[in-house]
Amino acid sequence: MSGSGSPPAPPGLTVLYADAELIAVDKPAGLHTAPQGRAGEDTLLGRLLAAFPEVAALPGRKPGEPGLLHRLDFETSGIVLAARTPEAFRRLTRDFAAGRVAKEYLALCAPATQLQPGQSFAVESRFAPFGPGRRKVRVVPAGVAPARGRARRQASTESYRTEAVAEQARPGLALVRARILRGFRHQVRAHLGYLGLPIVGDELYGSGLPPGVDPRLYLHACSVDLPHPASGTAMRIDSPLPAVFALCYGFDQGRQ
Repeated sequence: MSGSGSPPAPPGLTVLYADAELIAVDKPAGLHTAPQGRAGEDTLLGRLLAAFPEVAALPGRKPGEPGLLHRLDFETSGIVLAARTPEAFRRLTRDFAAGRVAKEYLALCAPATQLQPGQSFAVESRFAPFGPGRRKVRVVPAGVAPARGRARRQASTESYRTEAVAEQARPGLALVRARILRGFRHQVRAHLGYLGLPIVGDELYGSGLPPGVDPRLYLHACSVDLPHPASGTAMRIDSPLPAVFALCYGFDQGRQ
């Protein structure tokens, strides 16, 4: 989907959609969505503000993140949404919180058992941080209490659901589409790992890289369904699967 109101993008920024209310850009893997506190760092937000300077005056979910409606992990590629007006930011923030924004991801997984195309999975859980520096999250199934102490205090109070389906499969590998309505940090990565579908290149949740493969996390935010912030009309924004998925493994978004 494309829109009007998009200025020429600066180098390194791919604009998927832009109109007077909303911007969707394509984040490459290996780029932070927002600043991490280091002077002069390159971020997706910095590139976006260079193309859409008016966004700098907007509120944000966190200080220093004007207009951003959500983040992607450093290692993940795909769609990131930003508002272009204060009212669009308020409406879309409410839509995200209410589960009216659906995000889909394509993940290259290394399942322990052979999958069949169309095979589906679902998991719903809370999350608790753990590990050195609390970098990871642990899946806390319904009815199970997190560990005592700090992990329990920091555990999510709400549950989060991920639905997944194998779109393409061959021995030892599968291209899996995951869908979420409300997101938690590392949700898709942790849930797929919990389901026995660790993502290739995910050093935190289970599957390393075979020799000779481009080093990255093979997770791509491929589509977003949402109500337009001004009209309320249902809209869908798509991002093509990066070529490296096909070059390394022979999977592509168009072949079922």
